[in-house]
Amino acid sequence: MRRMKTGAVCIGVGGLLLGLFACTAASSVKNGANPADRTYTLSWPVLAKQVRLTGKELEDLGGREVASSYFDRAMSYKNSRFISLPFENILRHYPEGEADAVLLDCVDDYQGLLSLADIRRFGLELATRILLAPDSERPGWLHPLLILVPEGSPAPFQERYMTANIRELRFVNLRQYYRPLDDIADRFPESAPGVQAFKDNCVYCHSAGGIGGGKGGSLLKKFDFKLAGKRDQFVARFLAFHHKDNADKQNVEQFVDHQQLKAIAGFLEKVEKP
Repeated sequence: MRRMKTGAVCIGVGGLLLGLFACTAASSVKNGANPADRTYTLSWPVLAKQVRLTGKELEDLGGREVASSYFDRAMSYKNSRFISLPFENILRHYPEGEADAVLLDCVDDYQGLLSLADIRRFGLELATRILLAPDSERPGWLHPLLILVPEGSPAPFQERYMTANIRELRFVNLRQYYRPLDDIADRFPESAPGVQAFKDNCVYCHSAGGIGGGKGGSLLKKFDFKLAGKRDQFVARFLAFHHKDNADKQNVEQFVDHQQLKAIAGFLEKVEKP
């Protein structure tokens, strides 16, 4: 964990002069210290199509300086600012074809997933620059691209709307992606609440059924969910790690309650070990 240095910088984005009060632009990012020079991939696997854009090219689609109280609440920050553009601007320039969702592949093997309907319903944005207030502590995963919930959005308070360090946006079919998990819910209807809670909070770091991210490792390899004691151990260890004082600012506890954790454990009991 490192503490951010302050510094006043002025940059031009879309013809606007933006005063930035904290230069948090990923000095440790491998593909360029300047966030405007970072490159990102947009891909449509079904169409075998791929586009690569720099941060500056994304900003040219409508980037401007904004705030997000949603982000500040989730991270326990104050006065964070962003250079951000409406996600809809990308969808307008690059039609999604048959896709109804976007899979967000991140540098650290985190994997977010958003439906295009939610992107439009909640007015979600993509932040190309993250400008923290002086003395804010930034975890190593907090780099652009970042999914941003803008002011006034009715987006529910969920882990999925905090995806960061995105390197590729893959346009996919939501039903096909979730099929391995939904098949379990169909076979075991009592597990449906756990499936939904797992989708909303866990699949981004912990894969199951052959889908999801790998940042946090497989929960099925860490716990034998067929044993009641191990299911209780999972809940206890989750709460001991994913709390508000987590050193890496992964406070997932704020998004999920004890009952949901028990439901997640019950669902994972039905998943075959990889």
